[in-house]
Amino acid sequence: MFGLFKHRFKGLEKEVSSLSLHNPVGLSSHTEGFRYRQVNGMGFGFVTLTPDNRNLLEWIQRLAADREEGTLFAVNLNQDIERSFSLVYDFADFIIIDTDSNNGIDSSDLADIPILIDELLNLRLCYEYLTPIFVRLPAVLTDEEMQSVLSYCQLSGINGIVCSGLSTVKKVLDLTLRRMPVIGTATSIEEAAAMLQEGASLIEMDTRPQAALKLLKTLEKEAKKHD
Repeated sequence: MFGLFKHRFKGLEKEVSSLSLHNPVGLSSHTEGFRYRQVNGMGFGFVTLTPDNRNLLEWIQRLAADREEGTLFAVNLNQDIERSFSLVYDFADFIIIDTDSNNGIDSSDLADIPILIDELLNLRLCYEYLTPIFVRLPAVLTDEEMQSVLSYCQLSGINGIVCSGLSTVKKVLDLTLRRMPVIGTATSIEEAAAMLQEGASLIEMDTRPQAALKLLKTLEKEAKKHD
């Protein structure tokens, strides 16, 4: 069935945090049992998957077997983050630290976020190359809390921010003076298009593949108009 889809969408190439992407649209899945090869060859700029921490080594082995050259792979870490970070580091094109998870960082205790980030950034220095690290913001933050977290991320060397909702994307872009890449998590084509228009670097579609592909086709048509 996947052969029906177009592999490459022209004129949508992006460079974000030293990552070269075919296009700015990624697909995210938190569905247990979802396999990377289910969307191989469908033309997405990147794919975000959350590991099965109960069988992490087996999950990594499946990933290594399923990988397709060209489509970037992001790992969303929301459990046992330090251990998971070490195990997936060599397999991920970029890593997302999910601070909006009951199994990750409790958003009511924001002081834990800088502590974890510091530990991960120090751990990253042990590797030969620096894999980009993005931080997924907690869903509910006051303006003061958001400013505090974003300021720390900018000062510490975090490569970008992931956040949900158009209003949050706008706020993050304003608070960071657009000096930090933002990945907007969208649930509809309209929301995704608005995020890109506001200045989001990438879009993570938290929905069915067909909607993300429709967005890519729309973006390709717009790019051709400006050629």
